[in-house]
Amino acid sequence: MYRTVSQLDSVMGILAAFFPDLCSRVELPNRSIQGRPIYALRMRAGGGGARRGVLLVGGMHARELMNPDAIVELMLDLALSYLNETGRSYGGASWSALDVKIMLETLDIWILPCANPDGREFVMQQVGGDRMWRQNRRDNPGTPCDGVDLNRNSDFVWGVTGPATSCNPCSSTRSYLGPTPFSEPESKNIEYLCDTHNIKVFADVHSFSEFVLYPWGHAPTQTTDSTKVFTGLATGTCAPLTPAGYKEYMTPRDFSRYRTVSQRVADRIRQVRGRNYVLKSVFEVYNGTTTGSCSDYVYSRHIANASRNKTYGFAFETGPNTGNDVLSFQPTDPEPIKRDAKAGLLALIQQSICAIDFIGTSLFGLSVESIRTIRDRMLANTEAGRGWINLFERVQFPLLGIVLSDRTLTKEAATLVRRVKTLTTQHKKAIVSKEDVDRGIAFLDELAKRTTDKKVKIDLSTVRRFLKGAGGQDVEKVIAKLGKSKPAPNKK
Repeated sequence: MYRTVSQLDSVMGILAAFFPDLCSRVELPNRSIQGRPIYALRMRAGGGGARRGVLLVGGMHARELMNPDAIVELMLDLALSYLNETGRSYGGASWSALDVKIMLETLDIWILPCANPDGREFVMQQVGGDRMWRQNRRDNPGTPCDGVDLNRNSDFVWGVTGPATSCNPCSSTRSYLGPTPFSEPESKNIEYLCDTHNIKVFADVHSFSEFVLYPWGHAPTQTTDSTKVFTGLATGTCAPLTPAGYKEYMTPRDFSRYRTVSQRVADRIRQVRGRNYVLKSVFEVYNGTTTGSCSDYVYSRHIANASRNKTYGFAFETGPNTGNDVLSFQPTDPEPIKRDAKAGLLALIQQSICAIDFIGTSLFGLSVESIRTIRDRMLANTEAGRGWINLFERVQFPLLGIVLSDRTLTKEAATLVRRVKTLTTQHKKAIVSKEDVDRGIAFLDELAKRTTDKKVKIDLSTVRRFLKGAGGQDVEKVIAKLGKSKPAPNKK
């Protein structure tokens, strides 16, 4: 029923062999504790460089057998949909052929379906195995107990213990964090992929309980006190988090982004067959400190080191709690749950696209850093500004297909991105001209004419009304106005 490690590797090998222009299989630099090769697959189509990367990981915990299968099946589904120019449906959740085309032609999608091959083999071993094994197969010297929990081994508040993190190799929760941060070759592969590729979004797929999770795991999340940052915490203590009552800061923009994207993922999963995945932070799930997790680590990287990418880290807990742990981790019929998982991952991939980034940087080699800076430092600091950011994010995907399907529109979009870059770079003295307004409105009107989505038309009309009043004003005032005048909610 469930694929072995060699079968999972074989699926990736077949995709890479038969569709080399679409799929590339890569052996990661760190083999498992027992010497097994660990493979990742990259999917991308079309041209353009410096793309945003999405990394999907499964099998971190050995006993969670269905998620690696779901991830490789999603890759098969995407390849077939793209090559046959067909849409993709999971129950009541559907994506068009154009949706699939945009995802594969704007992103680099990386998958690591089985991060812990030794553990998976041990779980599936007919004689002498353990169906509830969670960790890798590390021999812990001086103890009778084997294994390190790979999802507690990352270099993030490592060595701080809690309900689901232990310094004891023989812990009953099987959540031993290992001798040092990234002591395990399997977890170091996550670090490697983030170091060497432009990973912007990460998902670690686990079972069970039907959650979409986001940071933080070591402490409750707060958005008001920016002095509370994990880099100042004592780590490696094998003791609970101090000070007591500590809450970790997250920018309002990032917290809003996590909640918005998680809700869109949950909505798509619900469309499949009506399952209601709950949005929570990792800390809320475990009702206490969880440290060294992959999803927290990947998000923390840009805070610990400003030269690194910001990577939004999510975790899924697929499938319900049946009351029987074995059957919750390894259901007799995993197919419905795998469809839920694939729909959620596809929704996350879709939400990972940034139209301005792709058109400006990937297609035309333009840096859009000044636009990103204005967004994050000025607009994202107010509720109204975040409302405009959310409006753009919800319309960009349906409109990107229209833009990319017409070369003239693509060139015009690039011209507008270049002009916006100039305006935002010189925002303290630049003036939005009448020509800027007229050109922008003409572009919006052309998009409105070509889309059939009523909600998108309403959002375009909202932007049009604002832009019409921006002529002759300096950029500083325009941005300030955006930060104060929240767009009306689109309820139709």
